[in-house]
Amino acid sequence: MKCGVWLIFGLLLLTGCRQNSPESVPLPPQAEPFLQQMQQALATQQLTLALAMADSVERYAPGWPDALFVRGLVYMQQRRYDAAATAFRQVLERQPHYPGAWFNLGQNAALARRYREAIGYYRKELKLAEEVSTSAQTLAAVWTQMGNAYEQLTRDDSARAAYEQALRMDSTYAEAHAGLSRLLERAGRYEAALRHAEQAMALAPARLDYRYRVGALLVQLGRFEEAIPLLQTVAQHWPGHDGAAYNLGRALIATGRQEEGQRYLTRADSLQKLTEKLLHARRRTELQPDDPDAWSTYARLLMEAGYLDQAYTALQTALTLAPGNLALLSNLAALQLAMGDTAGALKGLQLLVRADSGFAEGWFNLGVVYAMLGDSEAAREAWRRTLQLNPEHEAARAYLSRLQ
Repeated sequence: MKCGVWLIFGLLLLTGCRQNSPESVPLPPQAEPFLQQMQQALATQQLTLALAMADSVERYAPGWPDALFVRGLVYMQQRRYDAAATAFRQVLERQPHYPGAWFNLGQNAALARRYREAIGYYRKELKLAEEVSTSAQTLAAVWTQMGNAYEQLTRDDSARAAYEQALRMDSTYAEAHAGLSRLLERAGRYEAALRHAEQAMALAPARLDYRYRVGALLVQLGRFEEAIPLLQTVAQHWPGHDGAAYNLGRALIATGRQEEGQRYLTRADSLQKLTEKLLHARRRTELQPDDPDAWSTYARLLMEAGYLDQAYTALQTALTLAPGNLALLSNLAALQLAMGDTAGALKGLQLLVRADSGFAEGWFNLGVVYAMLGDSEAAREAWRRTLQLNPEHEAARAYLSRLQ
């Protein structure tokens, strides 16, 4: 596999790297197309397809490390921590110098809140890096995650040393700057915390959490006018983020915009309930990781809060547990639509109603997509089919009346 890094549930993972050492057994040519499709499915978070392609790879190459590695990544996403650990250990049994395996054992342990164990695995990844050529970014990632684990253990001095080492490896590693910012804020060093937060935001401008951190620190320092546009962006994209609403409300009131600011403060109070529901739903996925309904509920709340990327990951996880589930596929199409992937949503819903022409919600969502695309006649037909199947579907009736 191509070496790389990606994020899941706020934790960075290293994807594996195929080792071509002299003693390696070559991959049978029949398995090559499946390996490529497995990599593509993993990169686009199509987890059910990734597992299916891993099965196909292993049919021709039993125990192939890349396929085992992908299984470990998917099991970790499903919160099946013991299964993930087993898969990564099997990778190391077959290929002891496989980059990323020790690291993801650490991430797996961190997700399970076994932080001391995680630190031990990170150290093994660093030891491996002395023998295998490793990029500066990868080394920075390992040190940063070690810093995160130390933070969770409230060992702030060790966490700071790890983050600083990460930046010595790669001074442009945004996550290490963000970690240092958190530590400095807790120590009351707000100006220094802001400098590192701003560096993280400049290095990764698409990260809304970095934007929020800068905005919140600016509010803490009384620099309200500077904070407002940053926090407005976060509140727009993450409408369920209670911290963004609260700090934005404070900043607006401090700059004389009393009425608007009070609305955000009131909203922040109500959003705390959504945050509590999200935490409860996440905990349910930890306690019942094999329950697709737990993941579906979690995805719905994430979508409600505006955390669309995380909702997509959660829904894909649900689909690995219940492949072909019509309700989940319909929800996935609705989410794709919210994320701006109209073509993907349309294709998914068309396949869905072909597979089961009696699924009313699928027809309803298909009508929504057609309406967005300006195809009123197709939307009308889809909503009529919805009402034929479910005469009590009020949303379809209301949408249909607007077209007539």
